[in-house]
Amino acid sequence: MDNRISFKSSANLYNLTSRVQENTLLNRGILEIGGIAAPQVAMSNNKDEAIERAGLSGIFFGISFLTPFVLIPRFNKFFLKRSGIVNDFKGVEKKILEVSKKHLTKDADTMVKGIRETADHLDTINKTTKHKGAFEKIINRFSDKEVLRQKLLNTHKNIHTSDFLTTEWMLGAMPWAIMEFTEFRTHKKGFSAAFKMKENTVDDKKYQSDKHKKMLANAVVATVPAILAPRLISKGIGQNHKALIESKSFIKKGYGNLLEFIKKKADCFDYTNSIFMSKTIFALMWLLSDYPNCLICSRDKHEMKDKAIRYGFMNVMFFGGDFFLNNVMGRLSDKFAGTKIMKTETLPKDAGFFKRFGMQMRNFKDLPNIEGLSKKELNKTKNMSAGIYWASLLINMGIIGIGLPAFLNKMLRNDIEKEKSLKAPKTILDKKSFKELGF
Repeated sequence: MDNRISFKSSANLYNLTSRVQENTLLNRGILEIGGIAAPQVAMSNNKDEAIERAGLSGIFFGISFLTPFVLIPRFNKFFLKRSGIVNDFKGVEKKILEVSKKHLTKDADTMVKGIRETADHLDTINKTTKHKGAFEKIINRFSDKEVLRQKLLNTHKNIHTSDFLTTEWMLGAMPWAIMEFTEFRTHKKGFSAAFKMKENTVDDKKYQSDKHKKMLANAVVATVPAILAPRLISKGIGQNHKALIESKSFIKKGYGNLLEFIKKKADCFDYTNSIFMSKTIFALMWLLSDYPNCLICSRDKHEMKDKAIRYGFMNVMFFGGDFFLNNVMGRLSDKFAGTKIMKTETLPKDAGFFKRFGMQMRNFKDLPNIEGLSKKELNKTKNMSAGIYWASLLINMGIIGIGLPAFLNKMLRNDIEKEKSLKAPKTILDKKSFKELGF
């Protein structure tokens, strides 16, 4: 596939769509801008909330740029150098990290075969012969190939840990920095979305005490999963779990099945181009650290409720909304337009209605390799695939960016009005009061 991208033809637009699809940082970034950053700022209840949301989005994009383009290459070099896998960092030996983790799940022979396949693939797409020679040097550097396999597993684990830690520390600190700025600018405390809806009365001493406890909890939630999750993934990918799976202990058996599931999905934990985290890694970091942390730092019950719904629903749609829409529209296209968009071979022929929701859209880079399609049918499949991909992305943006904030804004107004009515003084009329009124 040609690496150069142009907008001058449908083929190159398809090429662009292919690159957006395979790059998680890019496609989630587009969804972040179009479905979260811009529309949710516009849908804010007041200027203070809008400034906060704009600030959060700006810092988030700064972190998103900093981690893969600045930090990950440095982590890669540091851990490859420390492991002794790579000697020549000026050449392409460092691309050894692009060998998929699925090639590290069995034994050294499987790994060596995978390394050579990856070298051939990289040489083909880059129109060179450098990778094959460079990767052979790495293979020959280790007389015991199992040592190389373990070093690669350990290097991936260390890179993942470093990425997880730095990303979550930065994301964990981000809301506190924005909230401190709001307090400094407005001299108000509490949920900024409600500033114009109710009086700003906060017990300052309790507020500060709670803030310090929450900051400590944030640090724990940002650190512990970052240390444990990459180790669990590495163990799942690199070890044999037969003894655990066959154990009579329910706990050991369950643990063994979890590790075996990780092994079967090893390639879901790959970094694209050894730099950009996969959607699976992104979702795991969000579930274990980012989502709990955003709830912990809530300033009051209204913000807690808003965040629980906003970020819960938003991330379900963020990670799965366009997948669901692609699935529905892709299946309809295949049925009525005769395209071959969906990976029908991944499911049994007798799969029921709901099981078919597990069927994935084909990667765009694989479409030209579909057998049995004429040039006309292939072009139709390519065009429909690209159209469906962008349509699902736009629909997802509308749901997340407009529908969700509209619902939450109405919910907040109703909750505050209800709270005010409960706090309002009630008039009690007894017999004496009725006499005074002339009854």
